[in-house]
Amino acid sequence: MATLSICIPVDADAPDLARLTGKLLAERTTDIEVIALFTADADKVPDELIAQAANDDRLIIERLDTTPETRALWRLVASRATGRWVTLVRPSDTVDPDLVVMVHYLERRDASVDALGWNSFQIDPLAVPGLAGPVAVPTHYHINSFDKTAMLKAFFYWEKSLNAPRMPFGLYHGALRRSLLDTLLALPVNDSWSSPVPQYEWAARVLLFSDALAFCDRPMSAMNMPAYRPPAVHRTSHDFPFHAGLGLTGAVAEAQFHVLGELGNNWTADENFLRACMIDCMMETERPAFVAKGNGYFAAFQAMGGTLASGFRPEFQPNRPEDRRRGLHGGALMVDRFLGGARTAQEFYDAANWILAPVPMICHEEQLQ
Repeated sequence: MATLSICIPVDADAPDLARLTGKLLAERTTDIEVIALFTADADKVPDELIAQAANDDRLIIERLDTTPETRALWRLVASRATGRWVTLVRPSDTVDPDLVVMVHYLERRDASVDALGWNSFQIDPLAVPGLAGPVAVPTHYHINSFDKTAMLKAFFYWEKSLNAPRMPFGLYHGALRRSLLDTLLALPVNDSWSSPVPQYEWAARVLLFSDALAFCDRPMSAMNMPAYRPPAVHRTSHDFPFHAGLGLTGAVAEAQFHVLGELGNNWTADENFLRACMIDCMMETERPAFVAKGNGYFAAFQAMGGTLASGFRPEFQPNRPEDRRRGLHGGALMVDRFLGGARTAQEFYDAANWILAPVPMICHEEQLQ
């Protein structure tokens, strides 16, 4: 059994995986397995990737005969993992292969921890040089326990959130211990709804079923994060008024609603969620899009009884203030989005990794004494 399984769901229009898998498998002694699960409508498996798999049995390539929705695809690839710890990234993302060092260290430091989160760089592939804001690089590298109650409030009650809860725990750019993953995969699943952001469904389940949480300040991955786009066609159920077709906030609420409902609990909204919906609207800089999104959210609040609808008053802000910060600010080093000429999330992480403390130093044996 490998220490770490890295799951990569591959659907239509995914970039070539060879660069990512080559990085993950560069060191022969790294105790990982990489599982690439291709859907039927994905591009042909590249010859370079096939050659990598032929020369390294840690790389497993499988192609489905069908094209399941994203939620189902993630479950399928996670169910194929055999490692003691499991994480998932998309083909355009990246994760540090030294994550295997960190989870092995965590096993010895605190056996109760079954969910590990970390800072992850969020890189917009459509950012424009000279206009893009900075990226924060943390200057602390601690691995700390997280209060589960506080995280439950932050996620389900939207405390101190923007248009989505700040949630570093889950399967996507987070690591789950085998015991927790098996528990989550054994839960009954309602396939009557779809979601373009299944990471929030996984985050909800992880928070509810995990025993203990740990968080590393050091970034261990980078996400390819373009601005959220509602799906052209979205299948909803249960007459829940908030959904992915409204915006990112609606998509998160929809995931929360279904996860809680499957456990017999009700989803509720308060002023924190109201503020998140307004922030989601205010991120639109074109008036037609702002009006359409605002009307959608307002109608959803009215459908819930209208108690919060009167407080829904987002302000249109066509010109966002530019963020020109660079250098040290608080506990972070603000760097250019195109650091080292980086265009993609993978290139940015490779550039930023030169200014991060090495993982083996953070997870040194002396830290266990």
